[in-house]
Amino acid sequence: MKYKTVPALPNARISTIGFGCWSLGAGSGWRDSDDAESIATVHKAIDCGVTFFDTAPVYGFHGSETLLGKALAGRRDQIFLASKCGLLWDDSRTTRRDLSYQAVIADVEGSLGRLGTDHLDLLQLHWPDHATPLEETARALRQLLDQGKIGAVGVTNYSVADTLALARLVPVSTYQGLYNMLERNTDSYHAIPLEYQAEREILPLCLERGMAFLPYSPLFQGLLTGRFNADSKFGSNDVRSANPKLAGDGYRRYVAVVDELKPIAAAAGVSMTHLALAWLCQNPAVTSVLCGAHRPDQIADNAAAADVELSGTTLNDIREVLENNNL
Repeated sequence: MKYKTVPALPNARISTIGFGCWSLGAGSGWRDSDDAESIATVHKAIDCGVTFFDTAPVYGFHGSETLLGKALAGRRDQIFLASKCGLLWDDSRTTRRDLSYQAVIADVEGSLGRLGTDHLDLLQLHWPDHATPLEETARALRQLLDQGKIGAVGVTNYSVADTLALARLVPVSTYQGLYNMLERNTDSYHAIPLEYQAEREILPLCLERGMAFLPYSPLFQGLLTGRFNADSKFGSNDVRSANPKLAGDGYRRYVAVVDELKPIAAAAGVSMTHLALAWLCQNPAVTSVLCGAHRPDQIADNAAAADVELSGTTLNDIREVLENNNL
């Protein structure tokens, strides 16, 4: 495993492969979850040198944080623990954005209890809440920082303008955004409009300000593993069935691009998964690639991608395929 540090988090030892914990716990929306297997997967990740763990209250509707808390018992001090705030839901599990003072404080207190810890190393604002003034959100963040309940603040899915505006009120150390080979500057996630272009806007911003950049969905929800074809379908209980990019002509176009990338991976002697993850890891603007995993062998394979070195020729071949497909 390799590790990175960034000026905005000078004391943090962050693994270049992180663990995205959306799929942990019952009700995650990914598949039937086995708690014992999920806990074993967390333990395997730590054994493989993964230090960055990213979760959120809304993942599994408290299920992810609860299960991760159990898995981290006795091992909390070995990791850099990140959660989020600002997404609430009703009895039908319809979410809404809320970054009011009260909501931020309540989210963090709840997360600390479920995770079994007295502090989060990083608290991220999950989505921008344009109905709440940034000053009100920042007031809650400053209080939590002063109390030591959070160590740093980050944003997720924010525009450049809102990121800079918040940074004038409270230090912003990290940015988490959608970024992978096929979604370099995409304008939506699960049909939710995005207010940023990752490669054109956010990566340069993070380099300029010394912030960590944390790409989510690095394998395009599994598409970049190369295991799907044009006829692959996702079950109604799989969250990917709600992603319009994974259906219809657009999906078939993405599959065709993956088929063009497969010979490049073969020539480099790596799997498609390792090609996609190493492509991210070697980007100087990328700090930790947030990978999901259901089983210990999956996280072990993801972790191994940190040590893959793609040649200049391989990187050029990838770039040519992406540019020829207007990606």
